Amino acid sequence: MTDASRRTMLGLAGSMGLLAAGRPLLAQQTQMVMPGPADWLSLTPDARGIVRFAIDVAVIGNSDAIDASGRIGPKDSQDYFNIDVRGDTYQVEGALYPGGTIPRASVMTPGRPGGKSSVQYQINWDFKGAEPVGHWLSRGWVLINGNREPAKDTRGTVIETARTEPHLLSEHNYVFGRFGPDNLSPEMLISSGVEDGNDVDKEVLVRAITGGTGRFRFVTGQVVESRNGRNSSTLRSFSNFPGAYAPNYRFDFELKLG
Repeated sequence: MTDASRRTMLGLAGSMGLLAAGRPLLAQQTQMVMPGPADWLSLTPDARGIVRFAIDVAVIGNSDAIDASGRIGPKDSQDYFNIDVRGDTYQVEGALYPGGTIPRASVMTPGRPGGKSSVQYQINWDFKGAEPVGHWLSRGWVLINGNREPAKDTRGTVIETARTEPHLLSEHNYVFGRFGPDNLSPEMLISSGVEDGNDVDKEVLVRAITGGTGRFRFVTGQVVESRNGRNSSTLRSFSNFPGAYAPNYRFDFELKLG
């Protein structure tokens, strides 16, 4: 994204208004119509041939689906940090926006009852704010082994101890365009890596770019994933913590196009 286009998008995001403490964006705001990828996604390389741009993603909470059928530990438990949850699979979708669309979270907000407060629990986006320009599709596998009893081999040697972070190994598809009957496969990027930790304020993760299509068909590089508050949708997967708001993410890409 060029400096000019980034300033334009930041200006649009700023015009939507920042939040009052802990509250969603103003309900009366009208939805912006975003440009197509050719209009906002600048892929001009620098002197070293590196392309840099950012996208924002708001996770769509009601698309969150977990399958515990392959779990090593008890399949009907949500005591995730005290059992072996490996074997769970999941998928979830998100709305993709140009970087700078979702304003930065800035208000300290309580998280789980009795837990710490963080700006990352602030609801700093609702879906009236802007029309998405693409899709974010994530699928993966849970990595949490909360079993406090060390695993041993047949000779009694400890081979595994508890590990409660990172939570997931995932594949992301960043789709630059909206699906439709005449647009079944917009160009996209794909990344792989781990995500989620026990402290939302420390969640900055580096993911490998594994491929792409269209302008990204010969791509290499990495993407840095960081949290950016919550949005007005709620996740389906935590019945022990109902009403948990879905997160937002910022993805900062550094790529070579081939």
